[in-house]
Amino acid sequence: MTCGASRDRAITAAEAGADYVAFGASFPSTTKAAKHHADSEPIRDWSETTVVPCCAIDGITQENCGPFVEAGPDFLAVIGAIWSHPEGPRAAVAEFNDVFARYGRVYRHS
Repeated sequence: MTCGASRDRAITAAEAGADYVAFGASFPSTTKAAKHHADSEPIRDWSETTVVPCCAIDGITQENCGPFVEAGPDFLAVIGAIWSHPEGPRAAVAEFNDVFARYGRVYRHS
């Protein structure tokens, strides 16, 4: 469930059985028009106080993801950053892995 920046909406979704909650839009996105904006604070708060996984979504790139990685989401939605990378998806993933390593985070792709 996408929750914008609303912790209340996220709690309602989690209590209703959501597998995970998403906070965003983090930045403008080329994949969809954003109705809400969320910075990294709702993600940090959620990650520190709940067990339901969360995802940062919309417009996240290798250049701007640092505060979101540091906030501790379980997932990052990075569709455009991967598939629109000028050097291809492999290079995009390598760049994200470099950022994750700087923050001591490990993400698994699926």
